[in-house]
Order: sequence, then structure tokens, then C-alpha cells
Amino acid sequence: MRAVVLDAGGLPELADLPEPIAPGSLVRVLACGLCGSDVEKLGRAAPGTVLGHEIAGELEGGERVTVMHRVPCGRCERCVAGHQSTCREFGELRIAPGGFAERLRATHTVPLPETLDAHGGVWVEPLACVLRAAELVPRGRVLVVGCGAIGQLWVQVLRRRGDDVFVTEPRAERRATARLLGAETGGDPVASAVVTAAAGINEALQRLEPGCTLLVFSAPEQHVPTSLEAVYRKELHLVGSRSATPEFFEAAVELLPSLVLPEVTVLPLERFREGVELYRSGAAVKVVFAP
Repeated sequence: MRAVVLDAGGLPELADLPEPIAPGSLVRVLACGLCGSDVEKLGRAAPGTVLGHEIAGELEGGERVTVMHRVPCGRCERCVAGHQSTCREFGELRIAPGGFAERLRATHTVPLPETLDAHGGVWVEPLACVLRAAELVPRGRVLVVGCGAIGQLWVQVLRRRGDDVFVTEPRAERRATARLLGAETGGDPVASAVVTAAAGINEALQRLEPGCTLLVFSAPEQHVPTSLEAVYRKELHLVGSRSATPEFFEAAVELLPSLVLPEVTVLPLERFREGVELYRSGAAVKVVFAP
């Protein structure tokens, strides 16, 4: 089968792989979304890696599913404390080889409703991550930093629970989309801020009221220049959240059909590098690869 495999330098190349023989159900991949975390791994991940975890697929019997690529144990001290993504079992990949392939094996699949189109399942995992993280964000006046695909999901989730949502985003067309979804610009000061684009963290820190919360939802591996003075002087709460757990996958599947989904650019696997450049340049809001 065909798959996008990282070469000796960690760069993506289309290659032929044997059929997956790992435990779990065989899933034919219909589409796989490109996540910012996938892009961050290029040039860093081990040779032979197949990335991709935002998956829409179907089982051998034709049932449409998405998959959970990591699953916490739900019993350990970290899980009980609400930090499931730091659970030891969570570190184990539950799919093989990865979503940027024609087929994979998955130990945990989630049924999809018929109301979603063939590619709609790619949104379940990112939406599940947003829903889990939203529980850490106090209700009220919330700033969303970045209005790409993830920022647009955040705007809708926060508006649906009754928050006043404000956005900061350098691209005019993305600001316009956020306004159509119910967000506003301006709005100083705010009680909470969600960082989906690390470049905006300093603005978020300055716009927060004393004693309020900054949620880091996206961060690159390299250092992001910032000053902690605002955290110190305003006694801010700094929290992080990554990934999702089974209950939020279920919630995302239920919520997804009622949302306005971000614009998608669909490409075949052989145009993977082109898709990465579209993502990096901001020319595409969301890139999805369809084998």
C-alpha cells in the first residue's frame, strides 16, 4: 500500500509499505487531516515514521469510523487527576502505521454518523481536543489567539456555551470568518485567553485581567520569546492542554454535525509536500490528504 514515510532526514516521501499487521481493526483511510503537530515533527521524527492522526475511514464491512491514536488507562494517578495525556499508557500509539497511508490498523475506532460527509471524520479528533481543553477555560470574555481551523472551532465551542468571544489574527480573511461565527475583535480586557498560535502569546498576556487564565493549546518545540512579568504582576493562571480522551471523542461526534466546518484543501498523498507548504504559508486554512 502507499504511504507518506519520513526518510533518513525526517522528510516526507511517498513509498510502498506492506499491509499493516498490528493488532486492531483494518481501516481504509478516506482522508487524514494535517495537524500542526505533524508539521512540527518533520525533520525530527524517526526515519520510517508515518504521521497522521486526524482520520476519517471505513471498516471492512463499510462502517464509517474515526480512530483514537492514543488512549489513557483511565485508572492511574495522573488520569484520576485529569491529566490523561501524561498517562504512561497514553504514550503508546494505537494505530499502525499512521493516517497518511491507504490503510491502517487501529485498536480503538469510533463510529461516525451518516450526517457527516466522507471527509468529515477528520474533525473529530481536533474538536475532541478543544472540548476537553474548554473545561479549563473560565466562562466570560474569552480571547482566541489565531483564527485558523482550530481557532474557528474554538470560537464556535465558546459561543455555544454563552461566552463573549474576541479574536486576534493577522489575516483579514480569517478575522472576517471569525466574525461570521460570532466573534469580535478588540474587547480589552478579557478574563481568559486561548493560544492556538504561539506568536500571539505576548499580546494575550497583556490583554488578560489580573487573576485570570491563559490556556496554551498550541506550542512549538523551540523557545517562544516572552516575558513572565505579566504572569507575575497580574498573578495569572497559566495552563496547558493537549489531546483528547474517549469521552470527548464521543462528545465531538455528537456536536460536529451542527458546526460550521473550516474551509478544506484536499490533496492526494503524492502532493504531501505541497500541502505542508500551503499550511506553513497560511494559503490553506486546513489541508486534508485523501489516498
